[in-house]
Amino acid sequence: MSKIISLAFEYEHDYELLAITSTLEDYRLAYFLNQQLKLKLTREKNSLVLQDNKGTFSIFSYTCHFTDVCWHLIENKTRFTTATTLETNLFPEHAEQSYLISEKKDVDFFLKIEDLDQPLKPLVDKIKSITGVITAYALNPKTLKSKDYLIF
Repeated sequence: MSKIISLAFEYEHDYELLAITSTLEDYRLAYFLNQQLKLKLTREKNSLVLQDNKGTFSIFSYTCHFTDVCWHLIENKTRFTTATTLETNLFPEHAEQSYLISEKKDVDFFLKIEDLDQPLKPLVDKIKSITGVITAYALNPKTLKSKDYLIF
């Protein structure tokens, strides 16, 4: 008689997560966040690509060497085109939209902050003061179904 032992492993989500809805492009939001929060967010060379390969999501990162706080601005929405096979279509390509965290379709960007030792309210207020930001609020990452996409 054989025994089957299985191990369940779940990642720890010990970071702060802010949801940002904005009309700004990713590079403009990163620029304004750098100004407001005194950061140095720079675009990562490699974008985040999901397994189904439906679009790429840009990432801007900064690690403060004095406080050891890591900041990541992550795009939640991306547009990509697919070829259509129908002969009746006027256009051979079709534009689609993909989401990193599909249950938060109203959110344009996530600001993931690791090892933060200050309250979030002043940060949220500064982000809301940026022209082009519609709203910003704190999220509990443990409530998200697809939270594992935020681990990198």
